[in-house]
Amino acid sequence: MPHQEKVHPGNGITITLNGKFDLDSLYKTIKNWFDENRYDYYENENQEKNFPEGNFILMKLNGTRDVDDFVQFRVEIGLQVTRLNRLEKGYTGELTVKLRGFYTLDYKNNWKNFDIPFYIYRKIILKKKIDDFYEPKIYDELMDLNSKVKSDLKIAR
Repeated sequence: MPHQEKVHPGNGITITLNGKFDLDSLYKTIKNWFDENRYDYYENENQEKNFPEGNFILMKLNGTRDVDDFVQFRVEIGLQVTRLNRLEKGYTGELTVKLRGFYTLDYKNNWKNFDIPFYIYRKIILKKKIDDFYEPKIYDELMDLNSKVKSDLKIAR
């Protein structure tokens, strides 16, 4: 049975901006980050609603990367904009970006019938590699994405 662990704090890393931003550039920055880091990218949700005070946009962008035959990394991005209005260059509104990172052990479900051996493998044999490689790697990638998003939005890191 696949075992998933999060590497982000609390409910995720939250970036907020109330003001002017370039939504198209932000989307490209995120998409390019997934490509550069060899993640399979997909959108779970993309909706837009029109309101008199400005549009509402909700996007859920996800990426997965198979690290090896046992571990898979997953990054989830929630992007929400309220009171979105188009300007001559860019947009204005209230933007919230939420970043979350996970690693999944046994994502191919090869150990599904071996609960006790899987526990021993995960907690004893693979523990050092999880602590010294997998967790720091996905965490560093998540922090890199955080920096790129903040840079695109011109927010101090």
